[in-house]
Amino acid sequence: MDDFKKMWEEWNLGGKIIFVSACISTISMFMTWVDVGLASQSGLSQGAFLMLGLYVYPMMMLFKNNNINKLYGRICSGGAVLFVIIYISSKTISMFGKSVNVSSTGAYIFLLASIAFIIGVEKYSVGGTENIDD
Repeated sequence: MDDFKKMWEEWNLGGKIIFVSACISTISMFMTWVDVGLASQSGLSQGAFLMLGLYVYPMMMLFKNNNINKLYGRICSGGAVLFVIIYISSKTISMFGKSVNVSSTGAYIFLLASIAFIIGVEKYSVGGTENIDD
């Protein structure tokens, strides 16, 4: 526990945002992602957990205390936002003659955490040095 506390204190604001957004995104997988009234499914049962793979590279760099390559970081964080928007958009169905989006809380929490993830990737640096450009 002391090791984690030391790492937390060494991380700048961007690193803390990356870590918290990854935790929130992971928790969102256990929440309802699709709700059709009588039936609902979590992010795990929807296969949305695959989007967590986009968090791996920035999290590895964070725990190794290395700078994040800006291009790779932007691809990962932007990809997380893009894929969850595509997911949410794909959950529109026709019900009683009206279009209804059945995506639920977990998907929207993942979206908000992924937006924060972009901010964290942009702000993260090790020891006051800038992120690697390419």
